[in-house]
Amino acid sequence: MNDGDGNENYTNFAEKLVTMPGMELKDKLQNLKHKVDALGKQYIALQGEKKALERTVERQELEIAKLEKELSQLRIDNEFLRVAHSVPRDPAVVDRYKKQVAKMVRDIDRCIKQLNA
Repeated sequence: MNDGDGNENYTNFAEKLVTMPGMELKDKLQNLKHKVDALGKQYIALQGEKKALERTVERQELEIAKLEKELSQLRIDNEFLRVAHSVPRDPAVVDRYKKQVAKMVRDIDRCIKQLNA
């Protein structure tokens, strides 16, 4: 709707209001005042509702961020547990893995020393 249409609608409304049969101008103005007051109250109520909804959205966005972070941590924990349970319980195998890890650490230390030299 363009501004011309809005003015035309207002003009039509004003003409209908003034030409209503059986009502005095004072009554018509009082009726209009009541309608404007009601619209003002409705506007204020809707503004309050809008602010409440904005706060709700903000709280929910914070909750979503928190839950996404928690989900990420749970995925890491799940992966850790999956890997931990895939390691055999046989002490000989565990000992072999420990020796392999120790060798890898020594190799890494040796590489770091060579890089620093």
